[in-house]
Amino acid sequence: MTSAASGTLQLYPPTVPPSDARLPALQFLFRVVRNPLLTLPKAAYEEPLAIIRARGRLFVWLSDPALVDEVVLERAADLEKTPVEKRVFSTALRDGILTADGKLWRWQRRTMAPMFRHSEILRYIPAMTGGADEQLARWRQSPPGAIQQIDRDMSAITFAIIGRTMLAGGLPAEADIIRRETARSLSNISWEIAFAMLRIPRWMPHPTFFQLRRSARRLRRAVGSIIARRQAQGGDHDDLLSRLLAARDPESGAPMDHDRLVNNLLTLLEAGHETTSRALTWALYLLARAPEWQNRLREEVLAVAGDGPLTAEHLPSLRLTQQVLKEAMRLYPPAPFMSRQLMKPMVLRGESIPAGAMIMISIYAIHRHRRLWTDPDRFDPMRFTPEREATLPRNQFMPFGAGPRICLGAAFAMSEATTVLASLLRGARFEWDGRHEPQPVSRVTLQAQGGMPLRVTMLD
Repeated sequence: MTSAASGTLQLYPPTVPPSDARLPALQFLFRVVRNPLLTLPKAAYEEPLAIIRARGRLFVWLSDPALVDEVVLERAADLEKTPVEKRVFSTALRDGILTADGKLWRWQRRTMAPMFRHSEILRYIPAMTGGADEQLARWRQSPPGAIQQIDRDMSAITFAIIGRTMLAGGLPAEADIIRRETARSLSNISWEIAFAMLRIPRWMPHPTFFQLRRSARRLRRAVGSIIARRQAQGGDHDDLLSRLLAARDPESGAPMDHDRLVNNLLTLLEAGHETTSRALTWALYLLARAPEWQNRLREEVLAVAGDGPLTAEHLPSLRLTQQVLKEAMRLYPPAPFMSRQLMKPMVLRGESIPAGAMIMISIYAIHRHRRLWTDPDRFDPMRFTPEREATLPRNQFMPFGAGPRICLGAAFAMSEATTVLASLLRGARFEWDGRHEPQPVSRVTLQAQGGMPLRVTMLD
């Protein structure tokens, strides 16, 4: 939706209305399956703290950045991944970095962190521009102004980049399996989330039970084959898999065993391409709806890099491009939810919270909170000028999570998104078809219901 105000066009892109009342179990089940964002209480968008008892559990919704900081950072030792999250992800990812807790999580985090140093990330910028250039070449094969499925195309770009940076030399068939089964898993996962939240026994099948487990087996088999072949070949392929194979625990010097390598490489592959592709998809939609911003970004890219290749040196100067990406991730955070289980009692704002309570952090709601943002549903990249961003409290904007478990690949993702978006805007113009209003749907990542069709016209 757009509206005229003060002579300018203001964009209010699609959002999800909050839930006004506590939902009966059956209605809750169907809303989680349809779109978990539909279960968010109104208080999550308006109050700093909301406590809801439902289905035998205590849910504590945190929407105040200071409270998020207090719980997730200062009391991190008293939190664990929730049983819901472990159940949902452990079928494919087992006890990798995403689902592990305590000593096992710290071991994996320390082992993998050096792979995402700033100096390492900058070496991959050519691979990122290459992925964007290949997509531009594919669009040139279509008639001028053809409608393209942008969500599918962004996934193709980010997976191509993953192939160059993590899986150099991987077989195309294995890459196809990983990409296809990742998409299939996410499309089927809402039933698993709903059954886990309702504490329905894990052995009880739901409509997508067998599909999820079949996808998990195929994913693990494909990733296991890649690792085994690389170990047999030996040598350094100058990619993240080589670094993962060579990584050693800083304390013990031990490498990861085969199963743990599969767990963590699969986590990197799934999270590494899925979240960035969602951020790019929503950013291009917003720019198609706000062509004045699209023109400003295109002018910026041309002023910074001209017609030459984008390099790591150009990224700091692409300030408007990064502002738009951040505003896109504010309105449509790639991962809209965080949750933790409280292992020890605590007091929050005078409320006694017992051990076992579920700490719920809706990044989607915090990013649209009525007390935190002015006109929160409006698209406004000026919120992220350096001066204004510097005034934001920590955790008011948290597209990559918060606390010790903040996304390990956040800097990689931001560099990739900036590079790809700048490359695409320099080569093509994106226009809304005037009809499709994509509703945000949570499937672990924030997807666009019905896909993202946009008209693409090449500029060269």
